[in-house]
Amino acid sequence: MLAHFIDSKPFQCGYFKDRKSIFEEYLLEDISEVEFEYLLAHGMRHFGEYYFRPRCHNCHDCVPIRLRTNDYAMTRSQKRAIQACSQVDIRLGRPHYSEEKFKLYLGHKQRFRSLEDDVEDEENFRLSFYAKTPFGMEFEYLLDGKLIGVALADVTRKTFSAIYTFYSTEYARLSLGTYSVIKQIQFCQSRGIRYFYLGYFIAKNKSLVYKANFRPNEVYTNHEWRPFRNAKGDFLVPEEGLQWVNSDKLVRSSTSREF
Repeated sequence: MLAHFIDSKPFQCGYFKDRKSIFEEYLLEDISEVEFEYLLAHGMRHFGEYYFRPRCHNCHDCVPIRLRTNDYAMTRSQKRAIQACSQVDIRLGRPHYSEEKFKLYLGHKQRFRSLEDDVEDEENFRLSFYAKTPFGMEFEYLLDGKLIGVALADVTRKTFSAIYTFYSTEYARLSLGTYSVIKQIQFCQSRGIRYFYLGYFIAKNKSLVYKANFRPNEVYTNHEWRPFRNAKGDFLVPEEGLQWVNSDKLVRSSTSREF
């Protein structure tokens, strides 16, 4: 792995208007599968070659969360999402860019005002989701032959990591977001992939609490993964006060290609 260190600067938090964020961030090239799995297991996320973890000074609400796929228990609302999308077709493959997908992404973003400073132009969209994706996989969702949703992910022999899902607002009634996660979980089960990484859980952010509904799951706190919600939905760790303090530096400078 070849690492390029970034001099991180504070910026407006995308989840809370009254807070500033700062990341531990790198540009990482030539990552092996073992290295990539290690990064995921320690809370790292990425868009293309850009890898990051929160390292905010006064807020530690972003907590990595992952699902144990072997024991996944579908809830009633998730079963309804499957039924609502019974006419949706799925196409799997390597990520490939199209202008149609970029327009779909821009329309989807209108639902989230907090993401105004996120990827806005076509070049950044390509670099973030469709350039240099050695472990990349794309789920395309079609209804009557029309592309209505896309989910991008990373897949290794042992892990699955959801990167980003976007879909047409015209079909919000179908619960495509929930349906997409379920189909990705089922993909993991068919491949014997044990852990499904869902990104960051934030108890105080309404747009991210849905992640804890896919269970049983675990959260990463105090440098270890701990059971969070069991298959029945019981909280094994209280939501209130749930935090992750990123106090170590995951990638270190070295003359060798090591992390």
